[in-house]
Amino acid sequence: MMNSKKINILVLSLLISTISLAQNPKRVITSNLFKGMEARTSADIDNELDKAKESLDKVLLKEPESAMAHLGLAMVYSYDKYSNKDFIKGLAHFNKAYKTQSQFTDGDIAVIDDLVFKLDRTRRSRALSDNMSWLHQQIEDKLIKFIREENNTDYAKSFLNEFPDSKYYANVSHILTYIKFREAENENTVAALNQFLKDYPESAQADIAKKMRNDLAYKNAISDGSLNSYQNFIEKYPEAKQVEEVKKLMVGIAFKEACDKNTLEAIERFMVDFPHSSKLSQAKVIKHKLLFEWAKRENNLEAYNKFVSSCPDGSRFVDIFNLKASVLAEQVLKEFPSENYQFIKGFDNQELNDFGGGIAKRPNGELVVAASSRKAEGQMYDSWLLGLDASGKMIWNMFLGNRFDDLVNKVSISAQNEIYVAGITGAITDSLKGQGWLYKLDANGNNIFNQRIDIDEVLDFVVYPDNNILIAGYSKKTNESTFTPNLVKLNANGKKLWSRAYSGKGKVYSLANDAEGIAYVAAGNWIFAINQAGYLKWDLLLDQDIKCTAVSINTNNKLVFAGLNPTGAFASAYNIDGEKLWESPIGVSENGNVEQIIALPDHSFVIAGTFNNKIKVVHIDETGSIKSEKEFSLPQGIKLNDLTAIDGNFIAISATRLSEKGDLIVFKMEL
Repeated sequence: MMNSKKINILVLSLLISTISLAQNPKRVITSNLFKGMEARTSADIDNELDKAKESLDKVLLKEPESAMAHLGLAMVYSYDKYSNKDFIKGLAHFNKAYKTQSQFTDGDIAVIDDLVFKLDRTRRSRALSDNMSWLHQQIEDKLIKFIREENNTDYAKSFLNEFPDSKYYANVSHILTYIKFREAENENTVAALNQFLKDYPESAQADIAKKMRNDLAYKNAISDGSLNSYQNFIEKYPEAKQVEEVKKLMVGIAFKEACDKNTLEAIERFMVDFPHSSKLSQAKVIKHKLLFEWAKRENNLEAYNKFVSSCPDGSRFVDIFNLKASVLAEQVLKEFPSENYQFIKGFDNQELNDFGGGIAKRPNGELVVAASSRKAEGQMYDSWLLGLDASGKMIWNMFLGNRFDDLVNKVSISAQNEIYVAGITGAITDSLKGQGWLYKLDANGNNIFNQRIDIDEVLDFVVYPDNNILIAGYSKKTNESTFTPNLVKLNANGKKLWSRAYSGKGKVYSLANDAEGIAYVAAGNWIFAINQAGYLKWDLLLDQDIKCTAVSINTNNKLVFAGLNPTGAFASAYNIDGEKLWESPIGVSENGNVEQIIALPDHSFVIAGTFNNKIKVVHIDETGSIKSEKEFSLPQGIKLNDLTAIDGNFIAISATRLSEKGDLIVFKMEL
């Protein structure tokens, strides 16, 4: 038996040997590593390489920069048949060995030669740098192959984090994105594809991922079928090829939802959200209907004004005007005297300023009212024509005008039912400087001519049976303060036949003509008659303080001139030869003027004017006796525009309510 002393020596020797082996990486490599590489069974391989790993780790605890220990661990971790292989760790250890290879001794280099020879028997007696480069390539190739074959994203990410300077960095990046793309593709959800695009926006698969994502999102939106799902799709994926199709689907659903709700708010929301929709025209029709119904229920000016401003071209525009006209009339009736009114109407164009003009009766009993107004806020004034039926209901309206302000003074209807309108064109309302203007429309409102007249303003005109036109007005030189009376005659096509500028001072205010074509003229303190060629038949120069501003003739050929004298208003009758028959005072003491006089079928006359912002209407018989006197006033003030005779003892009056933004007041009454 071996004595105890020998046993202790043997144990100590083995321990020293083991410690020595554990502390010498070269011996670990030539012993455990090589044995593991030569082993045939997996168990033997793992056993030897586990020992090598354990020993080399202990070396690194004492010598962290040991090049040989790092090289040994690199070979352990990168050995294909090792169950615990880890190519990432293998390459990391090799890189550390590679950087510190200057530490290798001749003995280390010899071991490295043996290692390389075991891996490839064609490589013998190569330089250390060649062998190290070759080993690096082997380990890196194994790692790349493993990443590619195993589709291991953790490996790929670790590689990219650990080795940002590797020549395979781009390759591994592509592998990683490809793996992640396939994962998202296999999951086949919008969320997975969106996450891929968020993580790898520059990847080679980004475009196809977007297409797949958009297709899936589109299918999901279609499956949901709600307006919200379509809106989300468009907002999130505006570049998707299905956007236009989804927009069309959205329009259809949104329009249906708005129609189902059948509220003004819903249809207006649709119009705001889809301003270019193919359904817009249908939506406008529905809006007009809903707004019309709402305005009718409200039955006040605010509601009607909203309709007019929102739907200026709506099919119910005229209907709203008539409803609004009745509401305005109710306001007027509260202030007007009690009379035998057939109707009272108030016309307001979009809360703009409407004023002046005239009124005339058509052969079928309808009325045409002319005024000055604007198509829209900020635009110039044009002539605004309204067609009313016998009950005062508006049946049509239209705007006509030229480039600058057009102000209307008079409207007349011919025997052929043609419409004539006259006033000023090219004016600026502040100065009223412009040019005389007259236009003619056929019975259907189509333009026949639009003619400038070589005077400053047209105040009145008459249309002869042959459709020639005699125009009255004035002109004024810019450097003078006086006016020159003017008459101009046009043919039926608007061409000038002759003109007269008289030497006297003043204006030609009013005209009347008889069946023989003789015209009778009121021109201030000068009254006269002319034939169709423009030659005087007779004339009378009145006192300077007399001002005739209106003239009319009845079917008995009795002329009545009306105006102002020092004591107030008056009416004077003459025969057609200029002989004075009588004069009758009219009880007016306020400031104002006689503006109109018309003859009625019973041969009587109606004289009217504006005095202190009130309309005065006086009815006299053929002998000058006053039959009635009426006065019409409003808190805001009212001004006469014109009046015309209706069948029997009725007259129709057009006036302007003198508010900040004037309105037209039209009423028909029996005297």
